[in-house]
Amino acid sequence: MYEKPDEGRQNEEERDQLTGILKKSTAEARITSWMRGRRGGTLFLCDVNHMKRINEQYGHQTGDECLKRVAQILSYMIRYNDILGRCGGDEFIIFMPECLDMGQAQENCRRIQERFHADGRREKDRIPLSLTVVWELRKPGNTYQNLFASVCEKLKRQKGIMDTVRAETKRKDHYITDVRRIQEELTEQIQKQEAYCQDYETFKSIYRFLERGIARSGQKVCVILLTVVDGQGKSPLPYEKDVLMEQLGEDIGITLRIGDVYTRYSSSQYLLLVIDTAQEQADRIVDRIRERFLDGRQGEDVLIHHCYELQSVRNENMMDRG
Repeated sequence: MYEKPDEGRQNEEERDQLTGILKKSTAEARITSWMRGRRGGTLFLCDVNHMKRINEQYGHQTGDECLKRVAQILSYMIRYNDILGRCGGDEFIIFMPECLDMGQAQENCRRIQERFHADGRREKDRIPLSLTVVWELRKPGNTYQNLFASVCEKLKRQKGIMDTVRAETKRKDHYITDVRRIQEELTEQIQKQEAYCQDYETFKSIYRFLERGIARSGQKVCVILLTVVDGQGKSPLPYEKDVLMEQLGEDIGITLRIGDVYTRYSSSQYLLLVIDTAQEQADRIVDRIRERFLDGRQGEDVLIHHCYELQSVRNENMMDRG
């Protein structure tokens, strides 16, 4: 697969059986030979990302094809006197004798990584491949062994950083899952477009929440007390009261908006929290409820009301200082 023009036909023992590029021992021997002349260069170590996952998900045969593809792409990217070899299961080394400064090394590293990124975008039907690439310039006195040890240490640190980032991303994804589950649990599945009917304790909690918030929001909230009485201003008879209050509750729910809240306060009273409503608008709201409640009724029942605007809660310490 991979052959340099000045090498001629190489002995098969010098080649990696799978990829066709130089095997580790041959590549190391050639790099060592070059370094004996006290010449410089840069050693690159390329690690194929996620090979374990590729093998597990697609099988080792597909994984082998991916390694062949990596070797082929790298062989297209090197110069005639560069040395390319496979030094491990999913690791490749490249020694570039003419790469003699940090700027060149960084550019070559970027170019290799970008080439695989572009290949993944272009070949939609292939498994996308990416490489982690580290490098080390040869310094005077460096042997191949300590140069290789240095790039291995760099790769280990780089992989550790990447693992940390992936773990953090996974944790964030986990929290996103939590948030979505919470959203599903808290979001109300509205059956009817009616106001909230709550028990009194819940109503009180909502009242106090709004009381705390209106200082900041400036929102108008009106509290209305509705009372059912008979023609003499007295509470209806017990056997009539339950029917009347059930009907009144339905009329309130239908008349109020979906964000308003009401509760049964006593045997003949309802309390209403009407959002975005000033006191002068309360009479019109009650008129609509009264009209619905008394429509077609033959009795002498009367619906009376009292209301006030909710005021911002006052901190006792602030009151004392005032």
